[in-house]
Amino acid sequence: MGTLKSIQMVILSVLFLTCYGVQGQKLLRKVKKQVEDKAAEVMDEGLNGNKQKSEKEDGRTDEYITASGKSKINPHFIDRSNLLFFDNFDNEKPGEFPSKWTQVDGTVENGHFISGNRKDGVVQMVSSRSEIKPTFDKDDYLGESFKIELEHHFWQQGNEAYVIQLFGSRSSRPAYTIYLRGTNVAPGSESLAYMAGKQSPGWFTSQISFNRGNLKVFVNGQQLVNNPDINIREFTHLSLYTLSPGSTRGDGHTKARINYFMIAKEGLPLYDRIVTNGRIVVRDIYFDVDRYDIKPESYPSLDKIVKMMKEHPNMEVTIEGHTDSNGSNESNLTLSENRAGAVKNYMVSKGIKRYRLASKGFGEEKPVSLGNDENAWAMNRRVEFVLHN
Repeated sequence: MGTLKSIQMVILSVLFLTCYGVQGQKLLRKVKKQVEDKAAEVMDEGLNGNKQKSEKEDGRTDEYITASGKSKINPHFIDRSNLLFFDNFDNEKPGEFPSKWTQVDGTVENGHFISGNRKDGVVQMVSSRSEIKPTFDKDDYLGESFKIELEHHFWQQGNEAYVIQLFGSRSSRPAYTIYLRGTNVAPGSESLAYMAGKQSPGWFTSQISFNRGNLKVFVNGQQLVNNPDINIREFTHLSLYTLSPGSTRGDGHTKARINYFMIAKEGLPLYDRIVTNGRIVVRDIYFDVDRYDIKPESYPSLDKIVKMMKEHPNMEVTIEGHTDSNGSNESNLTLSENRAGAVKNYMVSKGIKRYRLASKGFGEEKPVSLGNDENAWAMNRRVEFVLHN
């Protein structure tokens, strides 16, 4: 199937370049993007239906075999509109300390990691036990309901572990600790939970959910922990430390590495978020490729914004549209302006006075990720609601 698609694209390329020159190149790029977007759409439908796997650039898939059958990493585990903290290290200078983190122990630096066709900005732990924590004004951001997601690398050798320490308000010592190892998870004082099958070296995705004492841990789509009552109802903050075999080899080849780290505060009211941060970032407002018609699956998120503004009649916001870097700067700027305007018109149609809303497009000018893959593009495609002072 992949070979056939490649042959088709080569034939198209020759025909367009022969017949239409520069204009043909532009049209070909647009056709190619539409084909790729449609392929991604079909793949998404397959993940929800009969399709079995989604292949990554480096050959790995989002499908893993468990004792009870096949499982997949949930790409919607974290609602991006509820993000408290996100770092994929793409904007960092190699060799420097990651700017969104606070040093606790050991030696930590930014770097690049290349595996096959994949190149990532990463944070890497130089010393065997290195500890960092997300930088917040106050260490009281977690509460009683939150989610954590990170992608980390295992070499499957030595005493490797990525350790999430969850703190409470009554002690400087961690109240609960989760060890993520190359073959298992050790939650608190509970017994080890092993992953099914032999685990090869590579990137692993760990997802942690906490809700009023209910703890769940997923690794590569496998649910390894489901504890309905850990006797702790609330946490204040977290830190992350690693146990790495890197220091034992001398060349640093097997350093612990993290590709991205996210924290989401589940259920945080929209009004609290926009007042605290000055803006709300929403990534589940959807449009067709190169169009600004709002898809119906976007309405629930938009209706929440409308509801908040009706509850606070003095609030005024600017709707900012942002695109990824596919396409020209000029077309992306126009597209983002039209999409922001479409969101404004929708909210007006739902009863929000037009004078309370402004709209502006920035195209690809303000990326939040400098990566050149679908994960980065998805982060950059967004609508932001910015509170007027």
